[in-house]
Amino acid sequence: MLYSDADLRTLSAPDRWRRIAPFLTVAVLACGTALFRPVVDRMALVSAVVVLALLLGLTVTVPWHRLPAIYEAAPPLGFFGVVALLNIPETGDDPAGYGALALLPVFWLALYHGRAATAIGVVAMAVVFSLPMLRSAAVFEHEWRRGLLVFAIGALMASAAQSWVRRSRAGAAELAARTREVSRERDFNRAILDSAGFLVMVLDTDGRITAFNRRCEEVTGFTAADVIGRPFWSAGMSADDTGRGDDAFAHLTADAFPNTFENDWLAADGSRHRIVWSNTALTDEHGNLTHVIGTGLDVTTQRHTERLFADVLAAATEQAIIGTDRRGTVTVFNAGAERLLGHRAADVVGAVTLDRFHLPAEVPGLATLFEPAQAGDSEPREWTYVRRDGAMLPVSLTVSVIRGESGEVTGYLSVARDITRERRTVEAMRHALDRERAAAARLRELDKVRADLVATVSHELRTPLTSILGNVEVIVDGDAGPVQRPQARLLAAVERNARRLLALIEDLLMLSRIEAGQVKINAGPVHLRAVVSGALEALQAVRGQRDVHLDIDLPDPPVVVHGDRDQLERVVINLLDNALKFTPPGGSARLTADLDGAQVRLTIADTGIGIPPAELDQIFDRFFRSSRSQELQSQGTGLGLAITKSIVERHGGHIWAAPALDQGTIVTCLLPLHDAPVPARTA
Repeated sequence: MLYSDADLRTLSAPDRWRRIAPFLTVAVLACGTALFRPVVDRMALVSAVVVLALLLGLTVTVPWHRLPAIYEAAPPLGFFGVVALLNIPETGDDPAGYGALALLPVFWLALYHGRAATAIGVVAMAVVFSLPMLRSAAVFEHEWRRGLLVFAIGALMASAAQSWVRRSRAGAAELAARTREVSRERDFNRAILDSAGFLVMVLDTDGRITAFNRRCEEVTGFTAADVIGRPFWSAGMSADDTGRGDDAFAHLTADAFPNTFENDWLAADGSRHRIVWSNTALTDEHGNLTHVIGTGLDVTTQRHTERLFADVLAAATEQAIIGTDRRGTVTVFNAGAERLLGHRAADVVGAVTLDRFHLPAEVPGLATLFEPAQAGDSEPREWTYVRRDGAMLPVSLTVSVIRGESGEVTGYLSVARDITRERRTVEAMRHALDRERAAAARLRELDKVRADLVATVSHELRTPLTSILGNVEVIVDGDAGPVQRPQARLLAAVERNARRLLALIEDLLMLSRIEAGQVKINAGPVHLRAVVSGALEALQAVRGQRDVHLDIDLPDPPVVVHGDRDQLERVVINLLDNALKFTPPGGSARLTADLDGAQVRLTIADTGIGIPPAELDQIFDRFFRSSRSQELQSQGTGLGLAITKSIVERHGGHIWAAPALDQGTIVTCLLPLHDAPVPARTA
């Protein structure tokens, strides 16, 4: 590598301008003197200035600290190109005399880069001096000596600079190492006392505190100035179990070092901290004790967490919580696990692995349990535990990974829940669902039988009724002989009721065909105005018999719906017939249409007898007749609105009814729109 022996970042260091300034000054001066004789070629001079500016721009703008150090040799190597351009004369073959500037980048490389980079620079300098000689033999004859001399001087300068740089860096490194060593020696005690996370207290041979670090101040609330020189048992420390005062210190120093013990530290605010101490002795050259260094760790929170964890494990009697180490050996076995599995914690902790409680057929090894958790899958799975008495216990088990502070796996935690009751509930629900499905299938079968029966009976009744009506008409017309007036009245009643039966049968047959999917919807673009006109024409006789004002309000531009014209006419006929039938003489009915997004809204409102609000949701049911209709004893089959709803829904629409503000009923029907022009309403 070019930088195998370089340890400076020349272009990314804060003081790079101090290093670049002398070389940049020489380069600028050379470009200025290039205008004097012998004059440098103008194009070569302009090119040299451009290259120099480009190199300077790269030096300033490139984030060198983000690049490998090797790239920092690019600007000085590029400067050889500037020198080569400045050495091109305006006239003649003799060089312009600026070849000596090649020493400049060589010296730069020798100072700030490695030996290999310097060698490349020396070779580049030789190329700069060789180029003019290659153009002319005369130039070679009187310039090779000077070129060789400059090359030798440059190589010697580079070698000397490299040696000086290496010696300087070695000396600086040695000086820095000695400075660091002295600094480490000077700050050693301070670094120990203020070590992060530990309490450090130094005692002399009398048990008096000689050092008290920052962590001790944070835990106790005492400052170092408050406790330095005082016995440690008077600075918040509780007495040792073997005695108080001097006896406690004598017991501490009597044990072999290093030693450990735990005690409570009473802080200035009265709080109690549990401290685990590790003590080390400092001795003189004769082995006599001079100081005792106590390093303590505040484990108050840890002990509280351990007690809380133990209480949680003891309280979780409905879940079996089992902790293991990374090899699967049980380390935690709570009361719930004892109750569910029948083992005692003392018998299994540290003695068995987790797969001991599973069916071998389900869990052939610990990898079956641990691999999903290692992959981040903590979803509960159903397994079978084997109790101590051999009984099988279905459980829902969740296994999670326990990781250390650095992310390594330290163990696993499994939480199991008995799902015996849940499985029984699911099984009961499954049986109930099967029964419901069987009942639904039976109902569907019965409904099909009912529909087939209605269709068959209706079809069979239509033929004799048609014959009856035909015979009645023959008798009424007198073709079978004269009819007396009393007989005519009776025959009129027969004809009227026969026609009612025939209408009922026709409605039943139509509804059966619709439900069976036998009525084909020939959908296509249909003009709404044509549908309404056809319905009005069919109702012309009915409108003449009832004194009800009918108002039609349609959009002026043609509205085209997507549907079957005959079926849609039946919808409008049924809705208008109901509006006219249930509106008293002198009342009014109104049909309006407008656009609603990609649908057309068709509304039929009347001022009739209305429908009780409680019955609005039932009026589209088969054979339903409202209480008010029954009170008026109005004729009807109760199938018209059911047929209407079926037709609308088969067109992909929706229909509903609502009471009018004053009186009467409003029925709204949404139908798919084939084309949606913006309507300009006209009455």
